Amino acid sequence: MPNKIMLPVLDDRLFLIASMVREGGVPLDVGTDHAYVPIYLIKSGICAHAVASDVNRQPLTNACVNAQKFGVFDKINFCLGNGIADIHPEQYEVTDIIIAGMGGELIAEIIDNSDYTRIPGIRLILQPMSSLQELRGYLAEMGYATIDEKLCRAGDKYYTCIVAEYDGIRREVPPVRLLLGDVARNEADPLVNGFLEFTCEKLVKKIKGRRMGGLPTAREEEMYREICEMARARGHIIPSLDETLGIKNT
Repeated sequence: MPNKIMLPVLDDRLFLIASMVREGGVPLDVGTDHAYVPIYLIKSGICAHAVASDVNRQPLTNACVNAQKFGVFDKINFCLGNGIADIHPEQYEVTDIIIAGMGGELIAEIIDNSDYTRIPGIRLILQPMSSLQELRGYLAEMGYATIDEKLCRAGDKYYTCIVAEYDGIRREVPPVRLLLGDVARNEADPLVNGFLEFTCEKLVKKIKGRRMGGLPTAREEEMYREICEMARARGHIIPSLDETLGIKNT
């Protein structure tokens, strides 16, 4: 009997990305690195073929080797290029664009440099490693609607995956929504309480740093209070800012 070729093993972060791709779609994985996500999508029968791109030759070579290993080399188009515009996604009839593993500001720049992302129905699957607020702000301002957003935890870090599509409507989003997105509204997600605590811890560090530098902290303090209210509505208690900072009320 021939050896059975198994699916590539995805950690929770990569699995979340793969789960957001539409069945029967044609994904483009920008900055594919090892190409595990497109390989997984094809091997699991979610997609018939995919496009994998990278700005550097060596990661793309590694991706080709992995595709050969898993027997899907002929089902992936490998492209050497920067961002989306260099790839010409229209020739592959790409439907879902994955941009992950980089900062939110770079992701916004990649989106901004491609007219293809502004075609209604083209889905953006975004998982930034940093600057999530800035990315959410860009999407809202530039007319991209967030249609789904989910959390995962890998190691000691939380990751958010945003699914967005262009509709041309510019939105004003409150600061706390830019910080959290819509994940806090998911009452069934067991990760949300920990994510709210994690976010508050980061806010406390920012508040302490700004206070040491003599900078205002009213915005951060207000967001902390709003997150505490969100947690309380979920039946979860986060200590007040004064308690966290060790300030005693007299």
